[in-house]
Amino acid sequence: MAQQQGSTMKKLLPYLFLALVFETSSARALPVIAPAATPAAASCAEHYNVVIGVGDKEKVAGALANAFNLQKEFGAQCVNIEMVNFSSAVTALTPMSPAATQIKDALKAGINIVACENSLAKFKLTIDDMFPGITAVPSGVAELVKRQKEGWIYLQP
Repeated sequence: MAQQQGSTMKKLLPYLFLALVFETSSARALPVIAPAATPAAASCAEHYNVVIGVGDKEKVAGALANAFNLQKEFGAQCVNIEMVNFSSAVTALTPMSPAATQIKDALKAGINIVACENSLAKFKLTIDDMFPGITAVPSGVAELVKRQKEGWIYLQP
């Protein structure tokens, strides 16, 4: 009798296997939820170019805070940031500025800070009066237009 049961099982085994295959293939797949990406990721899923236009000296500190927040959110390696300062904003870029510590930290973090030469001349300043590491462009507004034409995302705090 044991031999007869073994023989019956051997005959049923292929049918059981097929039933298992069809049952699992008809089952609905559950979505896989990937963990959230973190700025510490070795590579960037996306890369961003952001230009921040600042024309008011009272908004320089806020614009720098925005730049730091972008780096924190996307990862410094995943976002290029250029802060273009024109009009009275150039007067807040000196070593004696209340925002001097933020400016120093921003430059150290790889944020490109530029001053408009037209505005520097208007306020009787030169690039030498600016915090070390700040560069100049002939026209701040023209720099903003160029960056936007190149596809950079424009922010104005």
